[in-house]
Amino acid sequence: MAGTTVVMVLDRDDPKRGEITILKEPSEAAHLAEDLIESGVEVERIRIFDAIELQMRVAHKPVVSLGEDVGADSRAQFMDEPAAAPLDEPEPEPVAVFAGGSDNEAPFDEGQSLSEEPLMRNGVRFSSLFKSDDV
Repeated sequence: MAGTTVVMVLDRDDPKRGEITILKEPSEAAHLAEDLIESGVEVERIRIFDAIELQMRVAHKPVVSLGEDVGADSRAQFMDEPAAAPLDEPEPEPVAVFAGGSDNEAPFDEGQSLSEEPLMRNGVRFSSLFKSDDV
């Protein structure tokens, strides 16, 4: 990586913030600092750094937690240890849930039978109504 010179002018109100200019040559940074001082910027607000840019690699690891008590399981996932399996508990049966309406109304659309999948209506799958970007 090539070396660069960084000129930072600190903000008056918040010295943790400021304006940054990245230059290729130290002589360019010196000229910029001269111009800043001549324009009225206080010398105390100007910082000049000789920097080498470092490469960065970003990796994302999905973490999924289900249920109300995820304290012990989430700690095991972050430490790359397998979570303990539940002790011989049977899997719960899936239950169809229909949204909307009051208790007096039917929990599903009259045109939709209970045997249909919840995400289908009149033989049309809900997801087919959206086109992908690949088309």
